[in-house]
Amino acid sequence: MAVAALLGGLSAAKAENYPTRAIRLLVGFPAGGPADIPARAVAGKLAEALGTPVVVENKPGAGGLLATRPSGAVP
Repeated sequence: MAVAALLGGLSAAKAENYPTRAIRLLVGFPAGGPADIPARAVAGKLAEALGTPVVVENKPGAGGLLATRPSGAVP
Protein backbone atom coordinates (compact mmCIF):
# COMPACT_ATOMS: atom_id res chain seq x y z
CA MET A 1 0.00 0.00 0.00
CA ALA A 2 2.81 2.40 0.88
CA VAL A 3 4.60 1.60 -2.40
CA ALA A 4 1.45 2.41 -4.39
CA ALA A 5 1.12 5.75 -2.61
CA LEU A 6 4.78 6.55 -3.28
CA LEU A 7 4.53 5.66 -6.98
CA GLY A 8 1.36 7.71 -7.32
CA GLY A 9 3.15 10.73 -5.90
CA LEU A 10 6.03 10.30 -8.32
CA SER A 11 3.79 10.25 -11.36
CA ALA A 12 2.08 13.43 -10.19
CA ALA A 13 5.42 15.26 -9.96
CA LYS A 14 5.83 17.59 -12.92
CA ALA A 15 9.10 17.29 -14.81
CA GLU A 16 10.79 20.35 -16.23
CA ASN A 17 11.08 20.63 -19.98
CA TYR A 18 14.62 19.88 -21.06
CA PRO A 19 16.63 21.91 -21.89
CA THR A 20 15.70 24.91 -19.81
CA ARG A 21 18.33 27.24 -21.28
CA ALA A 22 20.54 27.62 -24.36
CA ILE A 23 22.91 24.78 -25.19
CA ARG A 24 26.61 25.54 -25.69
CA LEU A 25 28.30 23.46 -28.40
CA LEU A 26 32.06 23.69 -27.82
CA VAL A 27 34.43 23.40 -30.78
CA GLY A 28 38.13 23.05 -30.05
CA PHE A 29 39.26 24.79 -33.21
CA PRO A 30 39.08 28.33 -34.66
CA ALA A 31 35.93 29.78 -36.19
CA GLY A 32 35.57 29.26 -39.93
CA GLY A 33 37.76 26.17 -39.95
CA PRO A 34 36.97 22.66 -41.11
CA ALA A 35 35.59 21.66 -37.68
CA ASP A 36 33.51 24.81 -37.21
CA ILE A 37 31.42 24.59 -40.37
CA PRO A 38 29.83 21.18 -39.63
CA ALA A 39 29.40 22.16 -35.97
CA ARG A 40 27.28 25.14 -37.02
CA ALA A 41 25.19 22.93 -39.31
CA VAL A 42 24.59 20.48 -36.44
CA ALA A 43 23.76 23.37 -34.09
CA GLY A 44 21.10 24.62 -36.48
CA LYS A 45 19.46 21.18 -36.73
CA LEU A 46 19.62 20.72 -32.95
CA ALA A 47 18.02 24.11 -32.36
CA GLU A 48 15.16 23.19 -34.71
CA ALA A 49 14.65 19.75 -33.15
CA LEU A 50 14.81 20.88 -29.52
CA GLY A 51 13.22 24.31 -29.86
CA THR A 52 16.09 25.81 -27.87
CA PRO A 53 18.96 28.03 -29.03
CA VAL A 54 22.26 26.24 -29.62
CA VAL A 55 25.33 28.49 -29.39
CA VAL A 56 28.56 27.39 -31.07
CA GLU A 57 31.52 28.45 -28.92
CA ASN A 58 34.99 28.13 -30.41
CA LYS A 59 37.84 27.48 -27.95
CA PRO A 60 40.96 26.97 -30.05
CA GLY A 61 44.26 25.98 -28.52
CA ALA A 62 46.22 23.02 -27.24
CA GLY A 63 45.12 20.84 -30.14
CA GLY A 64 41.44 21.08 -29.15
CA LEU A 65 42.10 20.23 -25.50
CA LEU A 66 40.93 23.62 -24.18
CA ALA A 67 37.36 22.90 -25.29
CA THR A 68 37.28 19.77 -23.13
CA ARG A 69 38.17 21.56 -19.89
CA PRO A 70 35.59 23.18 -17.63
CA SER A 71 35.57 26.99 -17.63
CA GLY A 72 38.24 28.40 -15.38
CA ALA A 73 40.09 25.08 -14.94
CA VAL A 74 43.83 25.29 -14.52
CA PRO A 75 45.73 23.01 -16.92
